[in-house]
Amino acid sequence: MKNKLFNQTQWRLTLLFTSFLIIFLISFIVITYFSLLSIVANEQKENAIALAHEELKEHRKDIFEWHSERKKRDRHFDRDEIEYKPNARTFYYVVSSDGTIIEGDENYPEIRNEILNAIKGWEPKEHEVKKLDIQLDNGSKVNILLSGRTIYDNGQFLGGIYTGTNISEETKVIKTLLLILIILAAVFIVASVLLGYLMAGRAMVPISNAFNRLKEFTADASHELRTPLSIMQSSLEVIEAEDRNKLSSFSLTVLEDLKDEVKRMSNLVNNLLFIARSDNEQQQINKTWFSLTDVLEKLRRNFQYEAEKNQINLNVKSPKSIKAFGDKEKITQLLYIIVENAIKYNVPNGTIEISVYKENNQLRINISDTGIGIPSEHINRIFDRFYRVDQSRSRESGGNGLGLSIAKWIVQSHNGKLEVTSEEGKGSMFSVLLPLPKQNEKEQS
Repeated sequence: MKNKLFNQTQWRLTLLFTSFLIIFLISFIVITYFSLLSIVANEQKENAIALAHEELKEHRKDIFEWHSERKKRDRHFDRDEIEYKPNARTFYYVVSSDGTIIEGDENYPEIRNEILNAIKGWEPKEHEVKKLDIQLDNGSKVNILLSGRTIYDNGQFLGGIYTGTNISEETKVIKTLLLILIILAAVFIVASVLLGYLMAGRAMVPISNAFNRLKEFTADASHELRTPLSIMQSSLEVIEAEDRNKLSSFSLTVLEDLKDEVKRMSNLVNNLLFIARSDNEQQQINKTWFSLTDVLEKLRRNFQYEAEKNQINLNVKSPKSIKAFGDKEKITQLLYIIVENAIKYNVPNGTIEISVYKENNQLRINISDTGIGIPSEHINRIFDRFYRVDQSRSRESGGNGLGLSIAKWIVQSHNGKLEVTSEEGKGSMFSVLLPLPKQNEKEQS
């Protein structure tokens, strides 16, 4: 129990440390990547616009000459005369208003049609660019950034100069950088988990030592107190047996109070010793098949007097013969704790009902009562050690806030579940679910 508790705490501290680092790394990656992307994109855009202006100055006259010649006669332009520059990163097309290429050069003839379709009818504004991602036949991708300038004559659209820049290398570098940043982040996250776990472990050392000393003290003190409390209990019983007729009514009342207090202290010491041993993993769990029917019958007999004294009806609904798999002593203790609480927190003329049935591959034990119920804000804490919903009532009934935490430990040690549903003023139901392994013929008999 202790190791599990400290391991959970250590992992929580590790998770907290790693979460902060992950947030920092993700923020760093996002800021770095998008900042660099913005800088490169702006530079590419400026270069593309500058290239368009440069080509406009050089080829503006070609469009005017084209239209001047065309007024005289029809002119045919052979597109195969476009200059091919395989190593160039930029290209341009001089396009007339009817879509005819007047002049140009290019580095990827196979994507000419995609580019012409992209610039068809496009009249770019002063700082407008267009990005194209074109898939080549060999499976590679070309990233093109287009820009252009249009030419008018007395309000008539004559054509435009369209330029393109191959930005595939820059795009590849940006993607590679992002991949490197992600890999580095993953490496640092793994390293931070290991480092955080080690640091959390070192931070837990003094806490663990203090906890161990506290457990040792609790176990030693509980063990040492059992003997004097037993002697006190025996002495009080001897006094009551021998001198009861000689004592006044006040003395008898004091004697009864002393017996109740010694009993309460004995229960507290036994519970503390149980908790201490479970924390030290010294509680032995001996699982065997046993008759749950016999345990429930004995439980009913033992609590019948207490239930009748408090005007409570105790009913047990169980098959004639049903078996459970687990530590018989611990399961019995678990049921006694829950039934005892059901009696303590019930109301006159109330009812306690215990029902048992098999559910899939597990055994379900429901213990319901018609008592005062548990406020919804307390349900999640009733299994905490020393936690009591009503301090004064628990004190009067001899409760010490350890019973349900012990019950939960017993259920968990059997790999089961302990569920509770309650409505204030109407009662509660505790459900114990215990796994049932397959029985062989010998065990079934």
